[in-house]
Amino acid sequence: MQQQQHPAPGAEFVADRDAARAEVERALGGYSFRDGGALLLEDALTHSVHPRDEAGGRARHQRLEFLGDAALGLAFATIFYRDDPGLDQGDLTVLRSANVSTQKLARVAVRRRLYPLLRRYNCAPQDHEVSRFTKSVEGPYSGDPIEGPRVLADIVEAIVGAVYLDSKLDLEVLQKVAKLLCEPIITKKALLEDPESMLNELGGEHREDLEIKILAWRKVANVVDDGREQAITTSGLGNGSEDEVGKLRTIRIEEA
Repeated sequence: MQQQQHPAPGAEFVADRDAARAEVERALGGYSFRDGGALLLEDALTHSVHPRDEAGGRARHQRLEFLGDAALGLAFATIFYRDDPGLDQGDLTVLRSANVSTQKLARVAVRRRLYPLLRRYNCAPQDHEVSRFTKSVEGPYSGDPIEGPRVLADIVEAIVGAVYLDSKLDLEVLQKVAKLLCEPIITKKALLEDPESMLNELGGEHREDLEIKILAWRKVANVVDDGREQAITTSGLGNGSEDEVGKLRTIRIEEA
């Protein structure tokens, strides 16, 4: 008798599409899709490799990803510009990039349980990658971050694209949804208070840029130029624990 195979943790499939829609709306803080928006959402929750009965289905999913990527960038650019007038252009760029990065959005998808809602076809290797990444996010931090599969960020972007269209391009709605969906938001205040937790949201992506920003914000950087490279050395980039505070961290910036 053939043993029944169970889906990997984090890769189960929700066949009830009404339940899938309800899960997404909960993740969006109670946002409710209009009548036509349900079709947009289903396109967002259908992987581009899924065989579609109707022509153009794959293209619609990918177009929503494209729109959602740009919409998230707009949402966070506006949020940071409005909420913190002290941020300069470089600060704004780094914070926006961090919050819409692939690794950040992959963690959002795991925490919001979005992958099981995705209609997909013949994706066992991908399911395994997602399950492995899910365990690394939900389990204790090992110090060796696993790179989040791109498909997880794609889901978040496609859902945001669907919301933006469904809301008739309402920027206020977009900002609210982006903040709720993508918590914890990587902000200047959060980075200064608990840098290690915030930096762990990124894996290795954009981490060095943010570490340099933290040094600049704390105004404790000591820049030494030996003619070939700059060494920026500081202390206290840990999470505030007794073991971490006071450790020196050196970031090397190769000259162009």
